[in-house]
Amino acid sequence: MTNHSNQHKVTISDVLRLALPVKTAVFSGAAQARRTVHWVSLLATWSDLSNQIHTGDIILVPPHLQQILSENNLQAKFAEMTEFGIAGIILFDPISDNLAESVSHSSYTLFVLPPGNAVRDIHKGIATLLVDRQYATAERGMQLYRKLAEMSREELGLHAMTDLISNLTGKIVIVQDKRLEIKASSAPRKANIDLDFPTLLELVAQREQLPAVLRNRKAAAKARPTYWQQILPIENIGRLVSPIISGDRARGYLSIVGPADELDLMDSLAVEHGAAACALEMAKAKAVSEAKKALRGDFLEGLLAGTLPTKEIKRLEGRLDYDTHQPHAAITTTWSGPEAPSLRRLETSINWLLRNHSRPALVHIYGETHICIFQALKNEEDMETAVEFGRRIKEHVAKEFPDAHLIAGLSGPALELSDWPKIYNEAMQAMQLGDRLQLDEVVEFNSLGVYRVLVQLEDIPSVRQFTEQVIGPLVQYDRQHRS
Repeated sequence: MTNHSNQHKVTISDVLRLALPVKTAVFSGAAQARRTVHWVSLLATWSDLSNQIHTGDIILVPPHLQQILSENNLQAKFAEMTEFGIAGIILFDPISDNLAESVSHSSYTLFVLPPGNAVRDIHKGIATLLVDRQYATAERGMQLYRKLAEMSREELGLHAMTDLISNLTGKIVIVQDKRLEIKASSAPRKANIDLDFPTLLELVAQREQLPAVLRNRKAAAKARPTYWQQILPIENIGRLVSPIISGDRARGYLSIVGPADELDLMDSLAVEHGAAACALEMAKAKAVSEAKKALRGDFLEGLLAGTLPTKEIKRLEGRLDYDTHQPHAAITTTWSGPEAPSLRRLETSINWLLRNHSRPALVHIYGETHICIFQALKNEEDMETAVEFGRRIKEHVAKEFPDAHLIAGLSGPALELSDWPKIYNEAMQAMQLGDRLQLDEVVEFNSLGVYRVLVQLEDIPSVRQFTEQVIGPLVQYDRQHRS
């Protein structure tokens, strides 16, 4: 059956992308990829080939027919079939490297399927593609989603998922988080694209390259359509991008990149279904992260408040997946002033900075009032890494939230876990005093000097009474007379 419509014609490349298993091996010249396929013929016998084969056919050779011939005889049969002008041959059993090499420059394409594929299923898939390309493409998209969801359940990760999408589409695939950091990326082994990969990754990391509606994560979750097509500022390079939606906002973005004139229906289905599958993977990772965060919160709050018995602290410590036996410094920080961003946003910024920090740390929102950070030190003399991290927090927050004011305190080192409450309280004192003195820096407890004594005097009843009776009237007089 021949279809002369360019819009609906099926090529060798289409058969590979839309009907054959992802790990199918292909042996042919690059020029064969655009060759038109007219029909699929299931070979019944090696004799009487003229009544079984027609020009433009893809020939399915069942395993039992392949197995009864030596490779030399098989190669001779391939040569005989070539005379009929076939488009390709599909084998179900592996072949030797010598046979693969001998057919690599032939006028047809040889496909060798991975193990475990039924002849009936392959025949049906190709025939469906030839009869109803749109239906076959939609079905392939659903197969992709089911496979990606299965990979997520098996915890194969985003890299394996992008590899699958890339091999299926023949395009570059990129997964980014909400900050546009690359979480996974894959390129096909034989990409039909002349592009510097690092340059592309740098380009898509720029927020202004996103469609305007996708730059707001809540708006992206409600926007329609589910994917966008755009031309990148690289010659003839296009991108399909879809938000990865979990809950009421976008958690990231999936992009398929390739020559602008080659992005087709399968690519659009792949980016749409791929984003949905990545949402499952990211939601699962988020749930694991939240569980770990809750465990660390229970541990820190119980330890710092002194409400947990030693046995329970040891039990929680063993489940932390974190080394608490190293020396640590404590940093406390919060917003000062009205209309400040949420502590969750501050926590997100701190965790993002930790990815590129030289030392690990535990981060926790304490009592919905402030954030405490316990950062591991290289040794008991190493407070510099904690000072550096505090400085980076201040600098980053000043850029991300220019209208907000952050206060922070620092203390340490704590050589034992039992010392953590002490340095935490000292960091809190430093933070609070820094706020009162309007110090725009991370205040180190050890730099407070005489202020450490004054802070302690403040809580003595007799000092408070003296302040109210003697200093209070003086302050009131100054205010009344503006002196």
